[in-house]
Amino acid sequence: MSMRPFKPLFPEVAKNECRIVTPISYDDLPRHTFLFMELYCVEPRCDCRRVIINIMDTELRKQVATINHGFEPPKPPFEDEGQTFLDPLNPQSSMSHALLELFTDIIADDEGYRQRLERHYKMWKSVVDDPSHPDHSKVRTEQHDEPSFKPAFPRQEPIRRDSPKVGSNDLCPCGSGKKFKKCCRQ
Repeated sequence: MSMRPFKPLFPEVAKNECRIVTPISYDDLPRHTFLFMELYCVEPRCDCRRVIINIMDTELRKQVATINHGFEPPKPPFEDEGQTFLDPLNPQSSMSHALLELFTDIIADDEGYRQRLERHYKMWKSVVDDPSHPDHSKVRTEQHDEPSFKPAFPRQEPIRRDSPKVGSNDLCPCGSGKKFKKCCRQ
């Protein structure tokens, strides 16, 4: 699943509705300003109902956490994955666990923010799922929407050896009678 930032597609909405937080009651976090940047799925007809939140520390000017949040708890057999967690495929920092706690507190307490994320998800998917939408090409190409689309670099079969690997202490395959490490390996 590929995720892209919300802001390039909806710059005005992102500018007006981006969550900016300065924590004051979290001892594990500095009193920096943190920007919560949303990313959504670009796969057509996917209804993952998730958002990735990249958290940027505006003082350090770097990404300090990546949170994966589902709008509903996962259904079996995926219930052990959790609804909200630090995304293992993206950058984290020493502040990530405290920022996850902050985010889960905000999600639990702020119904308006939860609804905003879901509304942004629906706006995003309306563009991704509609090839005739004027902004569709910003997130998908014609090739992505073509049924016969195949990636530019299709997965290839691994290269297989014709014979077993020769170890350092094995006899050299050249037939000299010496160990491989003292013969052809040098």
